[in-house]
Amino acid sequence: AKARVMALVFKEKFGVGKGIVAAYRKIAGTGKNRPEKVQALFQQFLKRKPTKKELQEVDEHFGFHYEQSMHACPLFRCISALEGLKKRYFTFLLSLENKREVVRIARHCGLAAYFHEILGGPKSKVENLQHVIEKHHLSSKEVLYVGDSASDIVAAKKVGVKVIILQKDWHSERAMRKLGAEAVIRSLCEMPERGL
Repeated sequence: AKARVMALVFKEKFGVGKGIVAAYRKIAGTGKNRPEKVQALFQQFLKRKPTKKELQEVDEHFGFHYEQSMHACPLFRCISALEGLKKRYFTFLLSLENKREVVRIARHCGLAAYFHEILGGPKSKVENLQHVIEKHHLSSKEVLYVGDSASDIVAAKKVGVKVIILQKDWHSERAMRKLGAEAVIRSLCEMPERGL
């Protein structure tokens, strides 16, 4: 969804209609936040760096379209899994996307109530994970991180927490396990009932 949204933004704002989806997918999951992804796309397609104003415009335009695309609320079908997790664990939602947008989408989808804290960009995943551990006086052994990319595994391992990966179509389960994922699942509804 994000790759298609970014392609729409680049087409509407800069007249670039081809190649954005494929290029965005290549940099997705690398741990880059949205401004870093936009800078890479600018270099590749426009052969220059974006201005601060252009970065802000892309951020706002992307946020608008992304929020519109999330009306289906992909996590909503797993509400019972989220309810159970929140009763047993400290739960937090972490994204590299702009924190304001993540909070707005979580509220729109009725998901905000299932998380003790919602975190987002511009902080890195590692910074946000460390924040959760320190702020809530948790040991790394008490944290289970559910992510959807190789960069989530890398971030989790840097701070010493266990990680489960939500498998996307283009991820190989074997590759994700080789990188250190404790489990690979297709949906939050498959979350293990017991610890790992």
